[in-house]
Amino acid sequence: MAEDTTKGSADVPEHEKATKLEIIITVLLGISTVLGAFAAYCSALWGGEMQTSYTQSVTVTNHGNTIYLEALSDLNSFEVNDMKDDIIYSQWKDNTEKGDVEDAAYFFTKLSPGLQKDLADDPKDVSEYDKEQAAALDSIMARMDESDHMNDSAKVLLNKGNAANKFGDDFTLCTVLFTVVLFFLGLASLKTHSAMQRTYVILGVVILVLSLVRMVTIPFPFFQ
Repeated sequence: MAEDTTKGSADVPEHEKATKLEIIITVLLGISTVLGAFAAYCSALWGGEMQTSYTQSVTVTNHGNTIYLEALSDLNSFEVNDMKDDIIYSQWKDNTEKGDVEDAAYFFTKLSPGLQKDLADDPKDVSEYDKEQAAALDSIMARMDESDHMNDSAKVLLNKGNAANKFGDDFTLCTVLFTVVLFFLGLASLKTHSAMQRTYVILGVVILVLSLVRMVTIPFPFFQ
């Protein structure tokens, strides 16, 4: 039985036997294919991360701008109303001091409700009105600060998206390089002159090693 097996192996024509070089080429083809597919997968993951970060950045920016514009509108209204109250209050005070009751009553009705209430309680004390105005201004400024914080967050998300875009491009480059390796190994697998085969294999191995070294220096998306 052993003799039959030995005889069967010996009966295989020499040109049909796989040489060591062909085995090496086959192994390298498999490694390059797997690494190329892995690099393409990482590139796709970074692409998804980029899109998510950009979308979140735009959403946060829009929300922050909306808050800012609303606060700015309220601030403008606040300043106009405050200036209006100052002018009318001066007119009311002057007419009150002159004893012109009719004009004083007219100007009193033009004051804001908060100031009217404060003056009705004590014409010489408007501290409660001042507190209300200060609180309203603080509320407006707080919304503006919130808008600034949201814009800062949007910038962080934008930078995160830019980084993801770069990493995705780097993995895409690795995918291209692994494809070049497959090209050279494919040429080496042809029944060409042995010197040409070795040259193609050497080129493929060099590019494969450089590509692998480059790939391991890029952050992987599933470790972020």
